[in-house]
Amino acid sequence: MFRTINKKYNFYFALLFMALFLVGIGIPGKGEAATSTVRGAAWFGDTYKYVYFDCLDDVSGDRLDDPWNLCGNKNISSPICGVAPDNVFHFFISPCVNLIHHVSIDASNRFSGSAWNYKTDLISFDATSTTPDNYAFNGVLYGNCPTCTLANNCSACYNPATQRVYGYAKIIKDGTWIKLNGASTLPVSIQDWDLSNSVLAGHNIQAGDFVGTASYPASDLSFNCESEIGGNTSNCAARNYKVYISNLQVGNLSAPNWTTSQACTGQARSAVLRWFKKSGQQTAYEIVVNNHNSFSTSTSDYVCWSGKKYSNIANQYNLPNSDPTCASLDYNANYYWWLRLYDENDQATGWYQYNSNSASDTDGNVDGNAQTFTTFKHEFPSPYFTWSPSSILVSATTTFTNLSTYYAGVATTTWSTTDPGAIISATNSPSSTLIYFLQATGTKITLQIADSDSYKCSTSTTQIINYGLPIWREVKAE
Repeated sequence: MFRTINKKYNFYFALLFMALFLVGIGIPGKGEAATSTVRGAAWFGDTYKYVYFDCLDDVSGDRLDDPWNLCGNKNISSPICGVAPDNVFHFFISPCVNLIHHVSIDASNRFSGSAWNYKTDLISFDATSTTPDNYAFNGVLYGNCPTCTLANNCSACYNPATQRVYGYAKIIKDGTWIKLNGASTLPVSIQDWDLSNSVLAGHNIQAGDFVGTASYPASDLSFNCESEIGGNTSNCAARNYKVYISNLQVGNLSAPNWTTSQACTGQARSAVLRWFKKSGQQTAYEIVVNNHNSFSTSTSDYVCWSGKKYSNIANQYNLPNSDPTCASLDYNANYYWWLRLYDENDQATGWYQYNSNSASDTDGNVDGNAQTFTTFKHEFPSPYFTWSPSSILVSATTTFTNLSTYYAGVATTTWSTTDPGAIISATNSPSSTLIYFLQATGTKITLQIADSDSYKCSTSTTQIINYGLPIWREVKAE
């Protein structure tokens, strides 16, 4: 009896361990490289009509207000939809009941799952056999998606570096392959977070939207009405469709986005925390900033907590600010920060941590830590000068006096002017200099101050240089 009970408990323990293991490795947490949910519909030409990438989007056979609800028996070769005697009335049922299908892209950018078309039936992105090109598409020459192989049931992948989709999908019913990276048409692509690098210039393509056309022997498969072959904006008026990534994800975080020229206006301890979406709809955001690599919104163990702020367009958060839960930043300090967004259902993503600081960022990544941004060491110089006399004349000497302030140390002063013939008595004089102007025109005079830490600021004034008035002398008539 004891042995039987022990085996029973061991069996349950093994099941529990396996479940925990699968949860630990099989379900990525939000905020990590999460799975992308593909939604929407593609256009398979006049013969095949729409291909739905998630059963939540299915229309044919599910909804009473669509003419394709009256499609004939799918077993016949060419059903005539909406025309007797082949029309068959379908009562409304909720999507994803009789037919369940989804397409997703995992953290390694591999497609999986199936789309559906009323005539071809399921179109699979799961490889059960070698692709027609024997996986040449995942080589360096094309997609460079080396993790997409038959061994992991992958037949298609996405390369963020090129924004291109590579590989194949297969019509399960007849085994025909659909080539996603066809060379003869606009290739299938997904817009990444950087909208300036558009996959379809001149069109309103948002992050996470698909564009382009896949190749199929009978008909091309278009992923967006904006990029339909031979099409223009009238295509979207006739049939407004696109395939897109629906779940809210963050594509890029950047900081401090505060340049030396901005620091010259004051507040060297400022920073702009900026983010870009990878996909989805944002309705609110929340940010935490800290001077060590941990955070909590339930205690005061943070430098700044924005709280939940509602906005569907905001993509940056400025420091300092008036939020009561935000302290001022320090000089020459390193800061970590985290962001989470809220979608159209008010569901939060996980926390995304900033981890991409580099030497090309505005702070130069001075501490060598990609997870932090660094404030400037101190305030920048405040250049200021006066001149005498107040009216500047051609062929006359004007004295310019430096009244600038700057942080402790020795500053380098540079005087310059846009008058190419002007004579400057002391270009680097820290106190004052004499300038002899030769042109009667609008002339800019500039003073640059560089402190001992090479923080530079300039100030300028443009003055109208005049000729001196003629000297009138009364002459006695002879």
